[in-house]
Amino acid sequence: MRNRDVQPPPHRTCPDCKRSLPVTSDHFHKDSLRVDGFTRRCADCRNTAARNTYAQDPEKFAQRVRERRQERTAHFESIGRYEAA
Repeated sequence: MRNRDVQPPPHRTCPDCKRSLPVTSDHFHKDSLRVDGFTRRCADCRNTAARNTYAQDPEKFAQRVRERRQERTAHFESIGRYEAA
């Protein structure tokens, strides 16, 4: 395959920052539920939103993480894929 046969990646405009970026894992997070496999918002905007959410109420965030960890541990124990150390 020659260089001229390789198409550049498509671009997407982030609805938050309005930047047009190539749709690659360098600029967008992966999302298996979307047709093209990438999120709508760019990684920078998603990271900023996550930081802001955490800064508003760190304890609520930590509680959510603990609950999710317990759910996942219980699930993997139920199917025999987890053994406590």
